[in-house]
Amino acid sequence: MSGGFTFGTLEWTSGSNAGRRTEVLSHDVSDGIAVPALLEAPVRAIAESDSFTLRAGCDKRMETCGAKFANTANFRGFPHIPGQDAVLRYATKDGGHEGSVL
Repeated sequence: MSGGFTFGTLEWTSGSNAGRRTEVLSHDVSDGIAVPALLEAPVRAIAESDSFTLRAGCDKRMETCGAKFANTANFRGFPHIPGQDAVLRYATKDGGHEGSVL
């Protein structure tokens, strides 16, 4: 599935980059092979025999937590609190700012 490792990590387990870890910006699947786009290029050259571990990523949304990991019970975010842009809103006559849930 494309995108499943986006925001995850790639850790080199063998070769000259062993022990190094980097974030995965995005990934695509081509002919059944995951092709990740990394935040940082490997420090040392990659050999064909080098191995790594890809860990699935999370975009920190409750929908992703439930659909991808089946773990909404342990979601520790605050999905129903308005963002910082709520501070910039101003009162109007329509009564849309009395604090009720949308």
